[in-house]
Amino acid sequence: MQRVSFRSFFIFALIAAVVVTAGVVLYWRQVNVLLEKDVKIHIADAARDSAGNFIRLVEKDQEILTTSALPIEDSYPWQDENSLQEMLARLDDKDHFDALVFIYADGRAIYSNTQVRPLSKKAIQDLLRHTSKNNFYSTVYQREKGYPSAILIQAVPVDPNDGVPVGALVAVQKENYYRNVLALTSMGNDGHSVIIERNGNVVLAYENLPHSNLFTVLESVTLDETLTLNGLRQDLAAGKTVLAGYYTPDGKHNFLQFIPLPINNWYMVSAVPAKYVEEQATQVAKLSLVLFGVVFLVFYFLMFFIMRVRDDSNRQLFTTAFVDPLTGADNFNRMCEQFNSRLEGLNRQAALVIFDISKFKVINDLHGYERGNEVLKRVAQVLQEELQPEESFCRLSADKFVLLLKYEDRKSFLKRLKALATQLKRNCTVADSCLVLDLSFGIYEITEDIAFYIMLDRAHLALDRAKTHTFEKYEFYDAADRARIVTEQQIESSMEAALANREFEMYLQPKCDFVTGEILGAESLVRWNHEGRMVRPDEFIPLFERNGFILKLDMFIMEEAARLLAAWQANGTPVVPLAVNFSRLHLNDSRFIPQMRRIMAQYNVPNKLLEAEITESVIFNNLERAQEVVAGLHLYGFPVAMDDFGSGYSSLNVLKELKFDSIKLDKEFLSGFEENPRAQKVIEGAIAMIKTLGVKVVTEGVETREQADFLRKCGADLAQGYFFSRPVTVTTFEQLLQKKTLL
Repeated sequence: MQRVSFRSFFIFALIAAVVVTAGVVLYWRQVNVLLEKDVKIHIADAARDSAGNFIRLVEKDQEILTTSALPIEDSYPWQDENSLQEMLARLDDKDHFDALVFIYADGRAIYSNTQVRPLSKKAIQDLLRHTSKNNFYSTVYQREKGYPSAILIQAVPVDPNDGVPVGALVAVQKENYYRNVLALTSMGNDGHSVIIERNGNVVLAYENLPHSNLFTVLESVTLDETLTLNGLRQDLAAGKTVLAGYYTPDGKHNFLQFIPLPINNWYMVSAVPAKYVEEQATQVAKLSLVLFGVVFLVFYFLMFFIMRVRDDSNRQLFTTAFVDPLTGADNFNRMCEQFNSRLEGLNRQAALVIFDISKFKVINDLHGYERGNEVLKRVAQVLQEELQPEESFCRLSADKFVLLLKYEDRKSFLKRLKALATQLKRNCTVADSCLVLDLSFGIYEITEDIAFYIMLDRAHLALDRAKTHTFEKYEFYDAADRARIVTEQQIESSMEAALANREFEMYLQPKCDFVTGEILGAESLVRWNHEGRMVRPDEFIPLFERNGFILKLDMFIMEEAARLLAAWQANGTPVVPLAVNFSRLHLNDSRFIPQMRRIMAQYNVPNKLLEAEITESVIFNNLERAQEVVAGLHLYGFPVAMDDFGSGYSSLNVLKELKFDSIKLDKEFLSGFEENPRAQKVIEGAIAMIKTLGVKVVTEGVETREQADFLRKCGADLAQGYFFSRPVTVTTFEQLLQKKTLL
């Protein structure tokens, strides 16, 4: 190593000292400006969060109030005012409102809580006027002069007949309900917000204010040079977001952030004193000086130290960059660097392998991380012993390893890989433990001249499939894997546009009487006509189940069914009930039943004409929630069918716990019964048992006359299958309806 030139070091250090000093001075001048800009950003963010919280608070109240209005509408006309008051009191017990008030169209008011101060006649007339025009209205009720006593009020119309509302349901909030929302705790104890109208009148405030109009306050202060009071008025009238600074007569500097709200053209104004900025700036400046001093002193030492240990540092950097600290073997960076040369050394006759230890976390949980690390070290040791000199490996992450191995043919390669797996299981298990390593291997045969990361990605795809196996967990990369992922990405990127463009179509499969062949109903199915190609349901339905888009698609098909039923009623077409299959995701969606009711009411179709089909497996996985949903559907007159009966092991338990209007026997349950007497007896018994419960039996997958005759003799009510009709377009189905029978 060369000796250090102290003269050169001294000159370099002197120049560095001058540069650092100049930097300190410049930084000191700029820190206040930069911090003020930064705090303004934080003020804007805090104000937006406060506005968002206020909007969400009002929207949550709207949802609660709308839900509370449903039982009031359903029980109309009421027996008397006492029964209405009792209903309001019961509903009030379940929410956080101070009181619920029902206002008749003639101005009479019924209160859930007689202790609450009555609304004024002016307030009542104002609420009736607005709710007759809007589905929701929010306002402020000034109980006393002085803003802390102002109370937020929400109202929704009560319209049981979808005509002229009979009144309005009003929620009166508790005292100071909004105070927490108007407190800017994130910006210091002095920060707070107020709600104003665009003309400056204060609607809600965190605390009592000396004036009822914000512009009156601002007339007595000095605004920043970039803003005038008239300009501020114009910006608020235009609904703009504004950040303003001003100085009070005593010289205090404050900031105001104006955020428009989508409620009654209100604004939220968040106020933060500039002393918050100054305190932050002072703290940062002091800390900066200390840090600069420390850096300045350490700088000389570091420069001298780095020059003395340069060679040692290079060696350490190499170790850090290319050696796995746990196993001591090459790390992923080293494999990336040497991959091409190693591949050429194998004459490009090689395979890239990724393997990991399934459920390795169990080892760490049961035996501790130290023993888990010992297992990983022994894995690396076994690999070093078993691999040939021209081959290589590395630990990719945690318990995942990457290997570059010589490859001749698939049969011999698999034999070697299984022998390697045996060695790993034999030598790398945890001592004194019954746990045996469970290894999964993903293999990419290197046949193309492509980038290393692409090869790695393909081996990963194979590994994902290998993990799904129970025993032989070895999988070679298949181009179909990548094609499947690409296809799924294309589907996800086009699904929203497809729904908006009505590419999804409703098909109908008739449900027929076994004896007469008369169409007595139909199941609504979805088909996707995408760019001239019919996409199979099994290509997109499982994907939509995973990403949640199925919620929108199900409701689209339901609305199509409701629209068709309404059209049949209007033009005299024979009307038969339609069934819609709903995903498991709807069970946990509180909007499920209200959406169904809204759609049916929109098209003026009786609820009894639309049957909700829920699969057996979905019900069994969440039986308690399924009970609530089925009861809710029955409450509003929707028939409910259990789909795919017999496809799992839960059928009898589901029948015991839930009441269905019909049961659909899964086609797999019926498969092959013609040549199987035992299967015939099971089917006969199942149908007989279901019939004793007073439930209709629908059989899917009826494809032959023999099947139809047997199921008819067993007592099944309706048949669905290709023997009668495959799924058809709406136009074709309407033509089939005119035939009266499909036999």
